[in-house]
Amino acid sequence: MSSALPSHTDPGRTGGTVPRDDPGGQKFGCVLFDDEKAPAAGWVAVNGGRARRISGINQLPTDALYWTNLSYESFRTTGADRNPWLRQDAYLTSKLKDVLLEWGCDPATTPPDYTATFCSTMFSRVMTLAYRLARECDERVRMSTLFSGDTLRADLRRLLPPLDYPTGEAAAVLKAGQGFAEFTRTSMRSVKGSRLYMLRRPRLPYALEMLATPVPKGPFQFRSRRELREISPDRVAWVRRTGVPCIVEVTIDEMQQDAAPVYGFGNAMDTDHRVPRSWVTHPEFMMLSSFSSLDVKNAYVAKEYSQLNLVLPEPVRQFLSDPHVEASWSAGVLAETLWRAACMGPKKERGRNTPGEERAGTSWQGAWIRAADKGSGFLSAMRLADMGYSVSSYGYGWMLCSATEDQLPDLIRDGLSIGMFPRLLDVPQGLFGATSAIQWGGDRRSKIMAQLIVTQQKHLLWNLDRLPLYDKSQRDTVLKKILGAHKEGML
Repeated sequence: MSSALPSHTDPGRTGGTVPRDDPGGQKFGCVLFDDEKAPAAGWVAVNGGRARRISGINQLPTDALYWTNLSYESFRTTGADRNPWLRQDAYLTSKLKDVLLEWGCDPATTPPDYTATFCSTMFSRVMTLAYRLARECDERVRMSTLFSGDTLRADLRRLLPPLDYPTGEAAAVLKAGQGFAEFTRTSMRSVKGSRLYMLRRPRLPYALEMLATPVPKGPFQFRSRRELREISPDRVAWVRRTGVPCIVEVTIDEMQQDAAPVYGFGNAMDTDHRVPRSWVTHPEFMMLSSFSSLDVKNAYVAKEYSQLNLVLPEPVRQFLSDPHVEASWSAGVLAETLWRAACMGPKKERGRNTPGEERAGTSWQGAWIRAADKGSGFLSAMRLADMGYSVSSYGYGWMLCSATEDQLPDLIRDGLSIGMFPRLLDVPQGLFGATSAIQWGGDRRSKIMAQLIVTQQKHLLWNLDRLPLYDKSQRDTVLKKILGAHKEGML
């Protein structure tokens, strides 16, 4: 079995046969334009093949879907969005440069032809897995209609059960920065002479955790301060005790000094668009009330809880629990796509949206999942803060921490101890030996992946990433070949 890790000239292949899932002749490529503001010349590669130069978009074959290095803004302003074969940089949950960093490549020094080949490989893997999963859920699905949205999250929301979206005044509550936080910027100061490093929870178990979050089942009813007082004279105590879903309008009188800068309640990611936050879901209220003095003004109250993971299509549930996908980066990205799809706002349907109508930023269920993500990130950030690190921001299962070069080894070890691993590029050479035992504090299913990342076992990671692409009946056999080749030093 030859090395499966791409070199700068040959992406390599795993031994065995990966069946081509190509019912509509669709292929997946990557285009790296030289100038983002004027997309014309650049490098293109398809399905991990050798990259070639193009001088214009007209030279791209129309039998492939292309992931590009165009930002969302450039994609719109240059008119590239009118091309049905192109997708913007943030189409996946990880952008091109982030994919390189996670696989140990520096975007600033990696040759563009290699980047095109490498990223076309990863795009092809994720998209092939996504298409197969969609087909297992509905055999009528075709690539031409499945992959048509601005993001893969939008394309795959069809694999989720129907979600409840508020309308009217309630829709104004469920806005980013008002009723939920998409991402949190802390108020912690960075260490002088430091740089930012990413730590991440393993994507697959984190997706399972988010999708297993208890979520509300509508309808919701508005309860004023007077109505809440009639239910209980102590509104805060009632919210703490209630077993029904509610989202409440609060005022915070005081927050503990150690928690306040980390929690970053209401901190704006965009300083030009700052919204005074006043609404929190029940789970976020429970967390806030443990270190804050607050008052409850109004509420929206539902009747009961449910869980999305219990009503997912059977193929999705099998995918998320399949032991063969545990160490696959591509399968992790797909799992992350699914839980983040559950947090999206309502679809924009032409002719059905009233001009000026308030639109929610997420569903009722999505707000609870966002709260779970916020709470998980906060707890991890607090643990690192207690260890003496400065956390700059967190959300989506990852965080950015500032550390000096001398602090980096300790940051990585401490991150592992709380179940978070670094990007491959950030791991200092020789920090861990190939057989080093790590102190892993996360989900046991992810220890292998964490071990391979910090010991820089790139070849084995690359081969294991491809495992879910094989037919289910072949995976045990292929896995034995991969592990055998690794043991014999062929990887």
